[in-house]
Amino acid sequence: MKVDYITQSEKLEEVLEKLKDKPYVFLDTEVAVKDFEKIDYFKDKIRLIQLGTYDDIFVLDAYKIEKNKLEKFLKEVLENKGVIGHNLKFDLKFLATNFGVYPKVVFDTYIASKILSKGDNSQKHSLSALTTRLTNQEIDKSYQTSPWWIENLTKEQIDYAAKDIDALRNVYKEQVLQINQEEAPLKSSGETYKVFGVKNPVVALEMAFLPYLVKMELSGIPINQEKLNTLIKESKSKFQNLYIDFKRKYGVDPMSPQQVVNFLTKRGIKLPKTEKGSFSSQDIYLKDYEDREEVRLLLQIRYEKKNLDKLEELKNYIKDGRVYGEFKQIGASTGRMSSYKPNLQNIPRSLKHIFQAPAGYKFIIADYSQIELRIAAEYTKDENMIKAFKEGKDLHKLTASIITGKNYDDITKEERNLAKAINFGLIYGISPKSLVEYAKNNYGVSITLQEAKIFHENFFRYYSAFKEWHEKTKEYLEKRKFIEQQTLLGRKLIAYKFTDAVNYPIQGSGSDLLKMAVVLFNRSLDGLDAKVVNLIHDEILVEVAEKDLEKTKEVLSQAMERAGRYLLKEVPVAFEINVSQTWNKD
Repeated sequence: MKVDYITQSEKLEEVLEKLKDKPYVFLDTEVAVKDFEKIDYFKDKIRLIQLGTYDDIFVLDAYKIEKNKLEKFLKEVLENKGVIGHNLKFDLKFLATNFGVYPKVVFDTYIASKILSKGDNSQKHSLSALTTRLTNQEIDKSYQTSPWWIENLTKEQIDYAAKDIDALRNVYKEQVLQINQEEAPLKSSGETYKVFGVKNPVVALEMAFLPYLVKMELSGIPINQEKLNTLIKESKSKFQNLYIDFKRKYGVDPMSPQQVVNFLTKRGIKLPKTEKGSFSSQDIYLKDYEDREEVRLLLQIRYEKKNLDKLEELKNYIKDGRVYGEFKQIGASTGRMSSYKPNLQNIPRSLKHIFQAPAGYKFIIADYSQIELRIAAEYTKDENMIKAFKEGKDLHKLTASIITGKNYDDITKEERNLAKAINFGLIYGISPKSLVEYAKNNYGVSITLQEAKIFHENFFRYYSAFKEWHEKTKEYLEKRKFIEQQTLLGRKLIAYKFTDAVNYPIQGSGSDLLKMAVVLFNRSLDGLDAKVVNLIHDEILVEVAEKDLEKTKEVLSQAMERAGRYLLKEVPVAFEINVSQTWNKD
């Protein structure tokens, strides 16, 4: 393996000449990080940038080469070619903060591995795991956290850095072969296809989405620190007072699970047993006893503690008045994203007002309307559901009229709420018994088992395509023990349980739709002072300068409409766009 270790600015011209006609390069970085548990993308520095082709490997030492010349070189190479890497989000964030470099056409072998796994959680996706699985070779990662900040790197460090490029080349080649063997209902035709020859539209979408996810994470979301500090102070005081009151009154530590279980069982409250045989006092099991003072107080204490923990977690990730979170691009087997450090997808409505756009800016809050039901109608081709959406009906009200026998216009708010639980529960195949619990726990609606059975029967009689789909899926699972499902775009998932089998294609299609809308939106901004600052399953949160507000709303609407039309052929897409100073809709 021939490696060129570059420490002089003059050598960059030679490297550029060798890369000139290549459509893409392999990329990796080594970074001098103070704490790998708390990586600071704004302060930690890149030490090495490894670039490779199938002929050459170059290791560029960022501590030795003049920064302005290295920056110019990196922009010229990485912003005008395809870039292949593993867990590229990490490298792209450092390239952006260290050098202002933003590659646009990328291929991430980590993301490709997640897609190819079809939801198999037993598969590992590290570069070393992929190298072993796909090429029967092994790579040593022991130098990953070696001292990259030392003035003169060792030969072992430089060789280690180069070996990742060699591994990448082999993994990438195998992955593209596997990806192109997969059949998909739609075909890729964009830059990912042109540069990397990747035909699969799901892979193309995820790779197109990645650079915009990097920008979103680096943008952060603005927060009113004064409001946050006030809320922390109030919440801490409230929690402490409730805690002391409970302990004084009942002689029990409300934060001790064992003491709480003993206390509640002694007072005649029936608690279910866990798989390990111990009793559980989770909130979900206490809701039926909310009329009792001790339970109501206990639930208040827990609510306040969760609130306080969430507020203090947010404070830990603030920098210059913005919260910087991390996202897993494929955080669930359906393709949905997940958020952590802190979780910005799980902010309760009561706290959203502390996220506030700065002076001269606004938030645009855009939500797809009843999108999972629309996708479900498209997926099953249910005529009654499709007809309802085409007529612009509120599907929850329609379902309420079907299950209760009342006229559509006479449906109450409570009945619509019940129908919401039924719609979202039954399209995913839950039983009447589970529907009772689902309605209570998620929508605060109490129904009997007998009522649930009637609602279940009426729902599937009217939406008959769902009944047919569910029955076919159950029958297939009984015979084969597993089933391969796919989203409307072609994301494939293997399910072993019935509820997973009917959940995957609908939620997965929703994930595809949201990511597609974000890509289309970003590509159409054309200099507008606007950026996506958060994504929550069916919601897009955009921060925009007031001067560009109307134009940005138009661009966002067009992007959401285009993405919807691309995936939904029979069902019209609908969404709501609100403008507010805070994340709460004013």
